[in-house]
Amino acid sequence: MVVLTREREKNAPLRTRLEALGVEVLELPLLRQRDLPGLRLLAPRLSGADWVAVTSPEGARRLLQAWREAGSPPLKVAAVGEGTGEVLRRGGLEPAFLPPRATARELARAFPQAERVLFVAGALAGRELEEGLKARGVEVERLEVYATEEAPLEVPWERLKRAEVVALASPSAVRAWARRVGLDLKAACIGPSTAEEARRFFSRVYEAASPGLEGLFRAVLEALGTNVPEELG
Repeated sequence: MVVLTREREKNAPLRTRLEALGVEVLELPLLRQRDLPGLRLLAPRLSGADWVAVTSPEGARRLLQAWREAGSPPLKVAAVGEGTGEVLRRGGLEPAFLPPRATARELARAFPQAERVLFVAGALAGRELEEGLKARGVEVERLEVYATEEAPLEVPWERLKRAEVVALASPSAVRAWARRVGLDLKAACIGPSTAEEARRFFSRVYEAASPGLEGLFRAVLEALGTNVPEELG
């Protein structure tokens, strides 16, 4: 059995693919997001920065909303990785830069030449991007547009006894699992930041080779010891 920990609508694509392979799935959403007042300030702020940086799919969704409110102006956006970049692409905004490795620290290190960067952030976002850019002499404005909080949770302990793998899509989800569930299952992680956090709490961590849904799917299969279907290569 695989435990999926995102909100149900975000779990759906992964659940469908796993169940098609005969894998039993349990949904146990750990977190939920809510908008912050800073979201109302985002659209008018877009014109004041030469670059916009975003480090999560949730931030990307809210950036798209503000970008449309502003009339879809030309915008140079740096996204932390393919998962975040794909959210932007689906919304019609092609990211101008992605770092070689999907971490905020690497994004700061490899960031293109910039004078002023608007960082579209969640309340729990770390300071690595800001600190790294400021060390390079870049002015950074951090605008927190959403908060992540724990979702109401009733843990089905009897069903969890059959679970082998938990799929995790953010460092905050790792911490929520450790605090609220605490079982040392095999942890399949969507990217390097999540995997780094998971290694603090799990003895067996499977990091997606490429961040995003496809990478997480393959990491889950690896954790299960299941071969990737031939049609997926």
